[in-house]
Amino acid sequence: MTLAVIIATITLILSYPRLTSSFTYLPVDAALKHQWEDYPIKLNQFPGLIDTAKHSIEQLDEARYWQGLGWLHYLHASAQGITTREGKQSLSHARNAFETFLKKSPASPAEWLRLAWTHAQLGHAAEEVVNTLKMSLYTGRAERYLMPNRLELALRYAEHFAPEDKGLLQDQLQLTWRFYQRDMLTFINTGAYKKSTLYRLLGNNPELIEQINSELERTSSLQTEEKGRLALRHEAQQAPVETSWPPA
Repeated sequence: MTLAVIIATITLILSYPRLTSSFTYLPVDAALKHQWEDYPIKLNQFPGLIDTAKHSIEQLDEARYWQGLGWLHYLHASAQGITTREGKQSLSHARNAFETFLKKSPASPAEWLRLAWTHAQLGHAAEEVVNTLKMSLYTGRAERYLMPNRLELALRYAEHFAPEDKGLLQDQLQLTWRFYQRDMLTFINTGAYKKSTLYRLLGNNPELIEQINSELERTSSLQTEEKGRLALRHEAQQAPVETSWPPA
């Protein structure tokens, strides 16, 4: 047997676990990809997909399999109902999977954020939520797609941030306003963002407070005008139709 054949055989043997685990994981990969494309995983699909992710981990203890397992458990909890007993159990499994993943791949702001939400939804100590949330900020403060959801959680726990960490919140607030102004106005109006907390954090930035107030007033005025137009349209539709009499 030549040296080349020996090397090829050894390479094949060493790569076999990676190949088999990747093949096993394909259904999970596909399901999560469809989930992010707005084709939600059905409730009855979660047990099989979770078992598949676990089997992949048994074949090869790789970070991305733990990442997928964490998301499957978290999405399963959402589908079951976060406040139900089954939902809480799935959240606990999600926490364990995300923690394992983050030990292997700590520079992952999306998973730090999801872990922070998981701690909050499980009713864990505020310090645990804040410390995890800070890791999401440290590893990806400028990740735009995370900003609105991250700011929502940050405002809920703002009073638990140490004074020296308030700058993190102010920075995230300003970035979110820059990229998601319309969403921020909507969240303020619906109460998802507590306005008093938001303004307290912006105490040293009166210009931004003025901008937000101005936009809130403007959008409120536009909404009032739109409601007036809809009311008039409704009245017109309900009004009796005049007919000529006698008929021709």
